[in-house]
Amino acid sequence: MLHLSSANRVRVLRWFRAALALLCWSVTATALWAGGPRWVTGPPFFTQSGTPVVWYTNQPLYFTDPGDLSATVNHAAADAIVAAAAAVWNVPTASLVLAQGGTLNEHVSGANAFLGSNGPIFPADVQSSNYLAKQIAVIYDSDGSITDLLLGNGASDPSGCLQSGVTESVDSIVPAGFIQHAILIMNGRCTGPAPQQQLQLQYQLMRAFGRVLGLGWSQTNDNVFTTSPPPTANQDLHWPIMHPIDILCGPYTYLCLQQPFTLRFDDLSALGQLYTINHGQATGSKMDTLLNASEISGLLSFPNGQGMQGVNVVGRRWQQFTPVSDVEDWYTASSVSGALFRQSNGNPVTGQDTSLMGSEGTEDAEFEGYFNLQRIPMLPGSWQVIVLETEPINPLYTGQDAVGPYVAGTVEPSGSDPVDPEGLYSSYTQGFVGISTDGAASSCNTGSDGTAAAPVAVASQGWWSGLLCGYGHSAWSSLAVKGNRSLTVEVTAEDEQGFATYAKAMPVIGIWNATDTLGSLPGVAAAGQPFNGEDTGMTTLGASFTQPDQLRIAIADQRGDGRPDFDYQARVLYADSVSPAAIGASGGMITISGMGFRTGNAVTVNGVDATVLSWTDNTVVATAPSLQALGSSTALTADVAVMDLSTGGTTVMTQSLSYAAPAATFSLISAPAGLTAVGQPAAVPFAVKVLSADGVTPVVGEAVTFSTTSGTVQFSVCGVSTCTLTTDANGIASTVVTPQTLGTTTLQATGVDGTVVATFTAAVRTQAVAAVQAVEYVAAGATVVWTPQVNVSDNFASTAGLLVAWQVDSGPIAVSPAQSLVSPGGIAQTTATVGPLASGVEALLAGCAWTTICANFTVEGVDPSNLRLVVVSGANQDIAVGGVFAPVVLRVTDTASHPVAGAVVQIDQTVDAWQPACPDRGRCPVPPVLASSQVALVSDVNGLLSVVPQQISGSAGTTNLAAATGTQGFLSLTLQEQP
Repeated sequence: MLHLSSANRVRVLRWFRAALALLCWSVTATALWAGGPRWVTGPPFFTQSGTPVVWYTNQPLYFTDPGDLSATVNHAAADAIVAAAAAVWNVPTASLVLAQGGTLNEHVSGANAFLGSNGPIFPADVQSSNYLAKQIAVIYDSDGSITDLLLGNGASDPSGCLQSGVTESVDSIVPAGFIQHAILIMNGRCTGPAPQQQLQLQYQLMRAFGRVLGLGWSQTNDNVFTTSPPPTANQDLHWPIMHPIDILCGPYTYLCLQQPFTLRFDDLSALGQLYTINHGQATGSKMDTLLNASEISGLLSFPNGQGMQGVNVVGRRWQQFTPVSDVEDWYTASSVSGALFRQSNGNPVTGQDTSLMGSEGTEDAEFEGYFNLQRIPMLPGSWQVIVLETEPINPLYTGQDAVGPYVAGTVEPSGSDPVDPEGLYSSYTQGFVGISTDGAASSCNTGSDGTAAAPVAVASQGWWSGLLCGYGHSAWSSLAVKGNRSLTVEVTAEDEQGFATYAKAMPVIGIWNATDTLGSLPGVAAAGQPFNGEDTGMTTLGASFTQPDQLRIAIADQRGDGRPDFDYQARVLYADSVSPAAIGASGGMITISGMGFRTGNAVTVNGVDATVLSWTDNTVVATAPSLQALGSSTALTADVAVMDLSTGGTTVMTQSLSYAAPAATFSLISAPAGLTAVGQPAAVPFAVKVLSADGVTPVVGEAVTFSTTSGTVQFSVCGVSTCTLTTDANGIASTVVTPQTLGTTTLQATGVDGTVVATFTAAVRTQAVAAVQAVEYVAAGATVVWTPQVNVSDNFASTAGLLVAWQVDSGPIAVSPAQSLVSPGGIAQTTATVGPLASGVEALLAGCAWTTICANFTVEGVDPSNLRLVVVSGANQDIAVGGVFAPVVLRVTDTASHPVAGAVVQIDQTVDAWQPACPDRGRCPVPPVLASSQVALVSDVNGLLSVVPQQISGSAGTTNLAAATGTQGFLSLTLQEQP
């Protein structure tokens, strides 16, 4: 369904007001060639430019093979098939007349046709040099030998008849832009007793005739092919005969079409583009191409004015004086924008193609976005509206199935597809319109790009983004490289949103020496085919250099195209230097400097993996493997490579990292570290190992002297502070160390192959157990559950997991569990039930670690006369009516302010009605008591209890709270809820 914006509705009204002027448009102008012909003239092969290639005569004749097509299809039957297929193209609206001129001089077969050095050689009357006498040769390949000759052995097999039933070849096109000769080969092995076999061959021959007449493939109502959305009957009926790829609905593809031997409006439009009958020039049974038809052409452009090539422009008809809902739901005709423009402009990397295929299309930029719907038949009435829409070319349509000028690969349009009702068109009307897609790319800023003569330096990071904009544009960069280096250039095509794609630019890359002649092909390396990389949309090129060089690097589109939506990201992966350039046999840390690096890049040294530590755009830090890992026992100079595992990009610095000759190694195996107890043997021995230069064989009997450079120790092997041992069968010398003095001690072991040192701190070991709360006060006669905790510490080791035993020394205390483990935080705890205790009586508890190191706890009974109450929070509250009092928190203490657990506290509350302040004179009235309550609470292990103040919901009042404990503990509070 067509949806028109308010702006478009206004446009329709304007068209109606301008109808008279539109109907008066000139109808005698020369017809414009429409987009979509099979071939278009252009330099340098052709002598004219921008016109479709057509037959040199409007009346080409075909000549049939005098033999039979097969055992089931004799000569007469075969001629009938050819006549039926050719007759489809004889229509009144095109000047072309296709007829039989007679027969060939002989039955063509493998007996008189063969493959020469420059292609197939046919009998003389079939050859292109005989075009004046016989324009189209139709060969009846009765045994399949000619099909096999052209397409390869076995191609004629009946199993492949959908592909090889008919083979066409236009073998003579001249620079003047005319077709002179063509050959059609009918594979007799595709015939048989079933009538459908002959009808299928007729259908294929009909389409082949369209090709040799110069018609290109068409994409009109393509949802018939894609089934998205499912096609209607009318869309199926208007799917052009010249569709690129058949639908496979069974063994015979012609059965997949309604009326398979009838040209559609789009086919007639395409034929009219090539063989136009201008106004008043029709003769005989012919009629003017635009009689009872309209033509609409125009330009599809980017916002910057550049034509947008390779977009399918389709048209639907809207009958006069009918609602929008009556716009036809199928497309009548189509044209690919830029079909008359260059297919390929050449590029600096591969050069200019001067062949016929490399010469197609005009160089006139006015035609880059030009389209032409040559013939749109009139609906009933005196005028009609043509609704133009755009759509991308189906990406399946490439190569021999290409639709429009982009043959190697389709290009996605920029922006979203518009819906444009255009004009009031009557018979003979020729309109020209300008349209654009919505939201198309608009920038064409390539000012920072270099040229071949003045390239710009590659970005220092090795990464940059660019735009191939402006037809024929290429981007040039320069880079200085060192000798014995290699690099990789990567270019990824992107769309306007920055996503990698195959459907925009087709990047190619060339590398030249700076001294190479301008205009020459790349003198160093070239990637002339796009998308050879491992990532989406990526073209990659590697190059190696034995000598220092100054390079020029070019990025271009393979077709020589350039548009505002041809974005790309480029990268040069190049390792320039390594530091240090010389390392020991054991390997070591190296820093590689260059450009184009990123996280995840791998490093190898002579093919052996190095351990990469960090990455930036310009540096990679890695640990080089040992000489032994490289498989060598002698000094060498190694290659260093950086590889991008995701793209396959590689850069190599040949012979860049020198390894020293291997030597015996004198290494530390173990030594005391951290804190070590003075006067006690260290748990870890002081041990060294000596290996020979191969890094494997132990050195036996080497004298090793153990000593200290600070502090004093005793080496157990010899009982003194300096000791000389010899290495054993494993190349090891080892001794236990006992520190003799406090403080930092530095050990040293020295042999003929080296010296190692180790440092530790000698200290006195301190282990302690401390009570977190050593005394707990409990109201006399009460029983309380309490959690004793101890802090267990050791200055030499973690105490986590250490066992603590809990033991009752005296009094009514029960603990559970009797043993517990120290937590990672150094705390151990248990649960103790204490009481009842008499006043002044104590109960004792101990928590012990390491069996003998203990912390003691005391629980003391507090006499009721010594209990006191203090307010922790919640006093002096004054709130508005409707509010809620915060809890009142009280603490029970003894006379020394120690918290007391287990004390019973009696709470009495009354709520009086609120009244204002008493008068200056007279009695103060006594407010009525609205509510009262009494409750007994018990203080917790911290002596705390919480009281919820009583109040009347929604009423102002005064809450009076009194608390009492023991014989001397008392307090009272007044809380106000004001109106």
